[in-house]
Amino acid sequence: MRNRVRGLGIVTALAAAAMLAACQPPAPSGEEANAPPTNAEREAQLAAEQLAALGGAADAATRALYEGDFQASGGIGALGGEEGAWELSLLSDYAQFSRPGLGDDGALTGERDYRANGMRVVAGPLTITVMQQECQISSGAALPYVAHVLFEGVAYQGCARRGVNAGERATWASVLPELIPAIDACLGRVSARPARITFASAMDEGVVAVRIRESDGSRRECIADASGAAVQVYEPISDEDRRAGEGEIEFQRGATQPRAQAGRTVEQAMGRDGASLGWLIKRG
Repeated sequence: MRNRVRGLGIVTALAAAAMLAACQPPAPSGEEANAPPTNAEREAQLAAEQLAALGGAADAATRALYEGDFQASGGIGALGGEEGAWELSLLSDYAQFSRPGLGDDGALTGERDYRANGMRVVAGPLTITVMQQECQISSGAALPYVAHVLFEGVAYQGCARRGVNAGERATWASVLPELIPAIDACLGRVSARPARITFASAMDEGVVAVRIRESDGSRRECIADASGAAVQVYEPISDEDRRAGEGEIEFQRGATQPRAQAGRTVEQAMGRDGASLGWLIKRG
């Protein structure tokens, strides 16, 4: 009888262990365990390392070193690589990242995070870090800042300086071809035509914010998928609600050239393939 009870106890214990094992998540297979990190995982790790290197909060004197506009360029990877593989224009409210042959990416900047050893700011898909360190360029000269850009899981490093030349100053229209699908989706909601785009910018999570002035003077805020697949928001905004630089450049879709108003110039907007996208109306 004792052996029977003991045997029953062992069976019960094994059954309980089997039930417990069934409730546990399956162990990752060899392929899953050895899978390389995704772009997002790699970028998050690099961002955490860079943030740790920036140290604690900045004092007023250190903060002043990282205010204003910056121009940067460099290569790929920790050693910088070939200078000119990328360029960055960092403004107080906008950042544009350019890679020759691969196109441009630009977005509104968030609030700058000033630290004891540098500054970090996020602009859409870009995470930008600037540190005051002497940085030698290919000509042998040295610039006073080092810049890091994280984009699509890749770390770009180069040299930076304060200020942006007027001829190099980036605007939202600098990346117009990439914004066109979302702009077209938003224009599909317009009731008073022709309408002008007064501002557009890529945001997080694959959406684009577009501001529109319809021909009757009403203004709209539109948020659409970057692919143009859907419009998530289309709502009125007041005249007092304006983004920095909004209206300095406007865009009008279509083949018919708009009439130039006083103090404005009109020029054709071209796509990457040389096809006409419409018209840019700029303040003279």
